[in-house]
Amino acid sequence: MKTPNHLLLWLLLLITFSASAQVQWYQNQDGQNPPPGGTFSSCAQKFTPYSFIACYQWSSNGPEYTWKISKSHINGTEQRSFYLTGTWASVEMKAGRYNAVYVLLRSFPADTDAVFKVYKLDSNLVVRAVRQISLPNHFSIFNVNAFEADRLDNIYLVGDGQYPSGDSYAQASFIIKTDKHLSVRWTKIDSLATSYTGIRVEPGGRVAVLEDQPSSFPDLKVRKYTSTGFYLGSRTYTTDPGRFNALMQMDDDGNIFLYGGKSVGDTAQALYLFKISRNSGNIVFAKTHFAAPGIQLHQLAMDNDGRLFTLLTQYQFSGEQQTLVSRIHQVNGNLLWSRNYNYAADSNLLSRLVITEDDRFFVLGERRNADYLSKGVVIRLKKNGQQDGGYNGPDSIAWHRSHALIDGFADRNGQLVIVGNTNDFDPQTYSSTYFRAFALRFGNGQHHGCDDKSILAKGTAEEEVLTMAAETGEEPLEPMKLVVYPNPVQDELFVSNIDRGEFDQLGIYSMQGAQLQKQAVSNKNIRIDISSLSNGVYLLILRSSATMKEKSVKFVVSR
Repeated sequence: MKTPNHLLLWLLLLITFSASAQVQWYQNQDGQNPPPGGTFSSCAQKFTPYSFIACYQWSSNGPEYTWKISKSHINGTEQRSFYLTGTWASVEMKAGRYNAVYVLLRSFPADTDAVFKVYKLDSNLVVRAVRQISLPNHFSIFNVNAFEADRLDNIYLVGDGQYPSGDSYAQASFIIKTDKHLSVRWTKIDSLATSYTGIRVEPGGRVAVLEDQPSSFPDLKVRKYTSTGFYLGSRTYTTDPGRFNALMQMDDDGNIFLYGGKSVGDTAQALYLFKISRNSGNIVFAKTHFAAPGIQLHQLAMDNDGRLFTLLTQYQFSGEQQTLVSRIHQVNGNLLWSRNYNYAADSNLLSRLVITEDDRFFVLGERRNADYLSKGVVIRLKKNGQQDGGYNGPDSIAWHRSHALIDGFADRNGQLVIVGNTNDFDPQTYSSTYFRAFALRFGNGQHHGCDDKSILAKGTAEEEVLTMAAETGEEPLEPMKLVVYPNPVQDELFVSNIDRGEFDQLGIYSMQGAQLQKQAVSNKNIRIDISSLSNGVYLLILRSSATMKEKSVKFVVSR
């Protein structure tokens, strides 16, 4: 049988990720931006119980960058998109607690002041409020350094700028608090500080601001305010003269952790970590860990119980790298355990922690499988340091593509949703030639939630989605999108929401293009017996005999 060219294109696209049965679905995110630009994933977050949001740098046209906020059902169906464009722009987003998304756009046009806007989007990514960040008396904002939301969806922004002072300008830092509708509640300007770099909000509403003033380096200052903006005072903490950044975390009790990288002697680097008591403001402990040449801190993360986890990379003189995943005791600052992962042939380079509410967590990154080529990889660890398996993500070395997993979260069933990036690689010139992004979900060998056959006892997939919308307060989305489930599948595959006005034929194909099954589309919901298929990856193709229009969906058979 001769395979049509358009089917070959689909096969080329869909073979770019692993045939592992652990991959439940794969969502291609490609802004079709020609080189040297591309599409890149930034982050992914839980949104409602049945949906998530993801952020992508979608395309570029010279200095104009377009960003995409995407909302998808937890089964991988993209539901809504929202786009923002700015000059040399960056975007940061936060999922609110009340079915809202807050997006900060930083835009830096040439020959004029930078522009900072906050958008409030509803559950369908419709704009409900916009606030351009500004201050009185011709204050020019250099940058918004931190963007935070509290438990009531109040928004906090801190940053730096300058204001006219006589014949010159005076540098200053600021704090702005808005309510959930982006109405400004209070503003504070400090004409003595020149860098507010972080902000955290206690569960009770008290605000802590991190001040890293260059004139008093290496000292750090923590300023505190009530929820209404009343100044409570500040404390200064002397850090190591070798430190080169400063970051801040806060646990649920309001204790503050100051940390970052620092130099040790002439050749080594390390992690420094201070714990500051919420009640007294005193230093509980001050620790230095991982002193060695080539150490770089990627992330310090905290779970709901205040346990601390770190992710670092050591770059060695030989050119090889190793990743260090560790846990630090949150009470005394001692190192409890550390695991090392080398990055050489067929090994791991890890760059992101995903902390869960149970006794396990994930580390995301890439696994090198040839020079300059890699596949996505996830390592799962127990919080006591024991390795607990993992997942192989997209892999397409045959097509000279490299993949990396960037960010993710564990959904309500404990399954991992991830965004990542793919780049085509030219082995002759050793350069990347095309960039795209993706989202996917890993299963754990069991079918849960939207992939579970128990859904059929409740009704059709369309009825289930409408029930979810009623439970979460979201508006039902029209038109209903095609749903193929469960995936991975064992014996029966269900296809729902087929548009019979568009498609009248359905076929099952192997990844080599051979047609294995064919039937007419007689209903919008179809049950397909695939018990004769062996384990592997297949294509379901809907086709119109009149227009030859096609829609393809990959599924995995796993028994």
